[in-house]
Amino acid sequence: MGMEIDDSQVRIEALKIAEAQYEASSTIYGSADPVEILSALVSFMGHPFWTVHLGLIEEDSNPPLLNVIAEGDAEGLRAQNRMARLNEYPAFETLAAVEVLNIADVTTDPFLTEHERKNLSARGIGAMLIIPLAVGQRLTGLVAMEYGAPTRFSQTLLRTLRSLADQVAVVFENQALLRRTEASLDEVRSLYDINRAMLGALEPLDVLRILRINLAPDALVIAHVVVERDPTSSAETASFRHIITPAVEQAVDVPIKSFRKAADVFDQRETTSADFFERLDGASAPPSLLTQILEGYPVRAAISMVVRERGKVEDVIAIGFADERPFNVRTRRLFAAIADQITIVLQNQRLLRDAQKNAIQLTRQVRVLQTLNQLSTGLSAFGSEKDLFDFAAQYLMTALNVSHVGIVLFDPDMETGTVVSEHPQQGSTGTRMEVRANPIISLLRQQPDRPVLIQNVEKSDLVTGMARDTLLRLGTHALMVMPIRQYGQIIGSIGFDINEKGRSFQPDMVETAQTMVSQLSVALQNIRLLSDAQRRAEQLQQIATFGQSIQVTLQIDAILNILLSEIRRTIKVDRISVALLDEHTQQLRIAAQYDDDRTYIDLNNGPLISMSGTFVGQVWETGEMLVIQDTMNTTGIRRVQDVSVRSVMIAPIRSRGNLIGTVNVGAFQPYVYNEEDIAIFRQMLNQLAVAIENSLTYARTERVAANEALVNDIAAQLQATTDVEGMMTVAVRELGKALGARRARARLTVQPSEG
Repeated sequence: MGMEIDDSQVRIEALKIAEAQYEASSTIYGSADPVEILSALVSFMGHPFWTVHLGLIEEDSNPPLLNVIAEGDAEGLRAQNRMARLNEYPAFETLAAVEVLNIADVTTDPFLTEHERKNLSARGIGAMLIIPLAVGQRLTGLVAMEYGAPTRFSQTLLRTLRSLADQVAVVFENQALLRRTEASLDEVRSLYDINRAMLGALEPLDVLRILRINLAPDALVIAHVVVERDPTSSAETASFRHIITPAVEQAVDVPIKSFRKAADVFDQRETTSADFFERLDGASAPPSLLTQILEGYPVRAAISMVVRERGKVEDVIAIGFADERPFNVRTRRLFAAIADQITIVLQNQRLLRDAQKNAIQLTRQVRVLQTLNQLSTGLSAFGSEKDLFDFAAQYLMTALNVSHVGIVLFDPDMETGTVVSEHPQQGSTGTRMEVRANPIISLLRQQPDRPVLIQNVEKSDLVTGMARDTLLRLGTHALMVMPIRQYGQIIGSIGFDINEKGRSFQPDMVETAQTMVSQLSVALQNIRLLSDAQRRAEQLQQIATFGQSIQVTLQIDAILNILLSEIRRTIKVDRISVALLDEHTQQLRIAAQYDDDRTYIDLNNGPLISMSGTFVGQVWETGEMLVIQDTMNTTGIRRVQDVSVRSVMIAPIRSRGNLIGTVNVGAFQPYVYNEEDIAIFRQMLNQLAVAIENSLTYARTERVAANEALVNDIAAQLQATTDVEGMMTVAVRELGKALGARRARARLTVQPSEG
């Protein structure tokens, strides 16, 4: 009877914990308030605490800092915003790897150091629970519960508490992702506003003023230096032209003495660049020209922007700050993005100055500037790449007075490209072409700062075979190909055709085309930035929907069905398979699959996965996520069975630190998955692991309760039976029924009498 009472109490406790866990989970996933989330954890524990607090680890803090966002004591729970050092907590180095740090008695706990024991005792702490918040085995925060006297908790309660902590970690990780997305949208808006302001700049001083207002409001000095060349020799000179300080804005013309060639001062990059110097000392000494520019100003940190045209340095913009400072990722990205726009603006301004100096070319220069401004206005009005390219092809043809313009975008593998637009239409849009073996594209990649000019298609060595026949059939006489670049990489090309014999591409046409193509690249960059930000926001919304959907069910098949559906809505996939560890065979068995627009879910009879020489086997062996951008380029491991799948992401599913399965997604096209897709995929799997763990915990609790009920029922029947035969009948009948046996038999043996 005593055993029955103990078992019954265990069962009742398990059911109470399960009910409390369900209530706490509902609160956690339904709230973004740290106080409500902490209150749910406190209510789940059901023990009076002395103090409690919830904190998140600050990113990039050194030493690691904990931002306490909610805390409580005898007076209740409340929001907070204070910093604490992570290394002040016991065993802080190992928190990400432990379930729950349970210090039941500070005076006797064997794992505390003497310093930690003395410190906790001095604060009047008799017991302590530290519940780590971890995502993907990365510590993101913790919950600390302190008690005034020694306090003990059951292992079942502590394990369930860790499961709730995983849910809390996922909730705060989602909030962090949303904040980063909002910051990205803000960055895109800032870049858009700066670009619009740049387009209206009439002189270099306007450019410096825009930089000061939008990117460097606390700068001590912003200086603009121009590098000039003697057309009859290779001599170069450099002069101050514009300076902005907090007290004055002025245009000057002060030569820089002892100036060497710009190529000797700066590196040999072909594009506009932004370089950052967080400390102006010997450890990160800036170029000598930058030192000369900033001489006389008490600056401790600086940014230099070197504007190049056709590989030659034309302008240097130096920004000096009075104090040393780290330049964060956002600042670096904004300066890098605006650098190309500054090149366009300064080039436009130089064209205007040249037109003013040369009256003979005034009409042509004005026409070019009008064309560029009209093109800039037109390009900024489009929200899709297709509309942008169609407009650009038509406008470029008209502005340059050529016979045909075609635009090609390259695949990420640089093997092939696709004609995305042309004007006038010749039936080439949508056509795929070889890139790697194309002599023109190869020359373009070798010299990305120069267009490829072919003044006579019929006689050029760069045009051979079928390409020459096609161009001649279309009537093309001269050809110019220019690169489309994004962040220093060639992503496509624009071809300009002239059909009239005796006419060729002149230098002014080349310069105008280069400026127009640069503006097209900036417009394309803005569209892609906005598109990426919008897609990121949609993906985060899908993650939130996914997390809410899988928390309303505790059935694994329903969870897997939701996963297959939400992955397809969130990232590009053509194949999905989920494999779970079979407890009987200790092999991975496919439990859910999406293929050919159909979904299959079978938890018990799915095919087993071969682990030898496969991608899944590699993930299972290493426990690390595997991303393959093109399966056709893999070596040393067997390719996927379906060779049509080119892009693959495979990640393990963990439960309490143990591998329990894998998720495999794939797409027919190569290079489909970027950094954002990979992060989103990881986050969905973190939520999936928590949902599966909840399901397994519920199933275990349900089985324990059912078994306890069965034992109690059999015991009651046995107690109601007075003879041995009746007892045996009850035992055989009920056990056979519980085990699903068709026949049951009991045998009694008679012990021989002694003596």
